Amino acid sequence: MVVLRPGEEVAGYVIVRALGGGRQGTVYLARHPRLPRGVALKVIHDGFSGDPKTRASFDREVELVSRLDHPNVVAVYDRNGLEDTHLWLSMRYVAGGDLAALLGGAPGGLDPDRAALLIAGTAQALDYAHGQGVLHRDVKPLNILLEHHNGAERPVLTDFGIARALDDTVTASGIVATFAYAAPERFTSANVGHRSDVYSLGCTLFQLLTGYIPYPAKDPAAAIYAHVNEPIPSPRDRCPNLPPYLDAVLTTALAKNPRRPIPHLCSTGHRCRSCAHYDCLRTRPTTADGLEGIPTSPRHRPRSNKLDG
Repeated sequence: MVVLRPGEEVAGYVIVRALGGGRQGTVYLARHPRLPRGVALKVIHDGFSGDPKTRASFDREVELVSRLDHPNVVAVYDRNGLEDTHLWLSMRYVAGGDLAALLGGAPGGLDPDRAALLIAGTAQALDYAHGQGVLHRDVKPLNILLEHHNGAERPVLTDFGIARALDDTVTASGIVATFAYAAPERFTSANVGHRSDVYSLGCTLFQLLTGYIPYPAKDPAAAIYAHVNEPIPSPRDRCPNLPPYLDAVLTTALAKNPRRPIPHLCSTGHRCRSCAHYDCLRTRPTTADGLEGIPTSPRHRPRSNKLDG
């Protein structure tokens, strides 16, 4: 693995600094060769670039992500050509960090108003992607970036690198998602679909509210067992002052039956947004699925509506 240094170029993009990386590649902040703006440049490591399977997977990733045009999804600008030595992908640069870093400064969890709004915006991104036939498959705080504009913040979902078209089949033998946020069907013979992203979003909401993942485990085997077998935890066991409505939302999102009804992400997002005014929720009933009885009229929506995209 070769890490590019500031000043080096890839297809005319000038490297400014590394933003982060993993086993297959590194993401850099880079200067656009022709436009006065910075971009996030994902460069695949040399050891993978010559592998036909990796190239095919990368091509599929680019094709899928390039379909997506939504304010809560990181936009793709450009990609490598056949003549390029490196496999690379140029994307919109989001400067606000990610939710994992945000949680690092808030070990007890975020304010529930803020957490609800962040999940609502991410739900909008997923609902849009699902409508385009794309699954994310690795929803977690690290893959949700924060964009700040005019005093408001907006979640922006990134790294659809393990996304597949909805008619693809991926089972436990092909799992690549992070164990802490992975739906039970990833560890069984059940096919992965929309509901798996909903489950991962529920795990993320739980962590935003409490500072803890829903199923802490010492090793992957214990994490798998917990996701498949253990009861759904209540965030109020860790944070008693949270509104009861959130238990209903998480019970729906974290249901373990892979044939469970798919919660509609737009509805979930609207109800999460309404949770930012949870004082009124104490006097309103919730149904078994946790998605009814929650006010969604404009007067109950938060004043900062820029998350609507």
